[in-house]
Amino acid sequence: MTTCYDPTSYTLNRNGFENIYDDANIYQTWLDIEAALAKVQIELGIIPKEEGEVIIKHCDITLLDVDNIIQGYIKTKHPLVPVLNELGRIVGDSAAKYIHYGITTQNIQQTAELYLCKKFNQEFISIIDKIVANIAELKRRNKDVVIAARTHSRHALPIMLNTKFAVWEDELLRCKEILTTSAAGVFQVMMGGAVGGFHTLPDIGPKMQSRIAELLDMGEMNIPSRAIRVHMCQYVNNLTLIAQSCAKIAEEVYISTSEEYSEMSEGFSEGQIGSSTMPQKINPALCYGIIGNARILFSMPGTMLNMAVRPFEADGCSNLIIDNSLRQANLLAHEILLKTEVLLKDLFIDKAAMRRNLKITDGMINAEKVMMELSKKGLGKAKAHEAVYDIIMTAKKESLSFSESYARQHELHNYLSTEDFARAISPEAYTGVEYC
Repeated sequence: MTTCYDPTSYTLNRNGFENIYDDANIYQTWLDIEAALAKVQIELGIIPKEEGEVIIKHCDITLLDVDNIIQGYIKTKHPLVPVLNELGRIVGDSAAKYIHYGITTQNIQQTAELYLCKKFNQEFISIIDKIVANIAELKRRNKDVVIAARTHSRHALPIMLNTKFAVWEDELLRCKEILTTSAAGVFQVMMGGAVGGFHTLPDIGPKMQSRIAELLDMGEMNIPSRAIRVHMCQYVNNLTLIAQSCAKIAEEVYISTSEEYSEMSEGFSEGQIGSSTMPQKINPALCYGIIGNARILFSMPGTMLNMAVRPFEADGCSNLIIDNSLRQANLLAHEILLKTEVLLKDLFIDKAAMRRNLKITDGMINAEKVMMELSKKGLGKAKAHEAVYDIIMTAKKESLSFSESYARQHELHNYLSTEDFARAISPEAYTGVEYC
């Protein structure tokens, strides 16, 4: 996996997902799907009850000899058969005849991959809830803080800091909704056999698939074809949307942490070191990981789509790339979300720096407010825009403050007195709606 880990990665609580793609856990997931298959086939009378129960009982990786499985890989070069052979060895010949009955390898492996994706999806929703709770706490602590909003990296208008936080929150809640509403269509069981036609079980195969889906709490494919990749591509796209939301937050903190802004920064713990040679450095290390892993994840939908167009009813190359891409996408998204949760939990807000930066333009950040006051007092929007523009250009050319330049425009004082102008350029007087 090419997930970018860094020293901050050691501080994260991975909630049991750190070993999810270890060989033993993958084997166990395949065995879990095989056990569900056997249980349903007993219910439907496809395989004998006694032999089927033996299979179910032994679908436990701790009962299998992993060395035998590895030797089986060396011999067969097949992705699943060595596990099935080892299961067959320990259940005995009578039960072994009914292992993996009427299905194909990809039925088990693809269902298992999506079963694990479903687990990740639930974890992602849980972490987003924690991030949103952290944002709510930031909003509570910074209720009356005004900041300079920026468009194209330049001062635009004053806004409440909570408006910025509300934007972050809204985007993450959109991501949560996407994960939630798409789940049934993405995490689907596929049990249609070699080419999706239930050839070995044409009469009862669809019912079997439905019941397996019910046991695994998953959806099912209407046509269980191995050639259908849309839902897997969709899932990776969903994760890139999460990544862009988190990376955008991290980018803003990353920039705001610089001395020129000093408005927001990562939480700091004693002993943290930013540079081996510059003692003053405290770097935005969490942001590095969020942004870097997001960049990797952004490249993955293209890989998925390229492999999804492989021809005919199945393709091993496509299976290999897509399965590995799903795993990598999950690990990347997990790293991104975990670091974003920590980032916002400990985010430091420098209110003094925000007040200082609001004053950098000597009130020009409220130029729109002045323009609208002049317009409402009778000058009209177009002429007010032109007048305020000329005032600002004069101020810049002659190194005047906004107030000094306006004071010279005596004809405008009939519309807006210098006292009213002073009130109009107060950032706190023009912050728009505060989205709580």
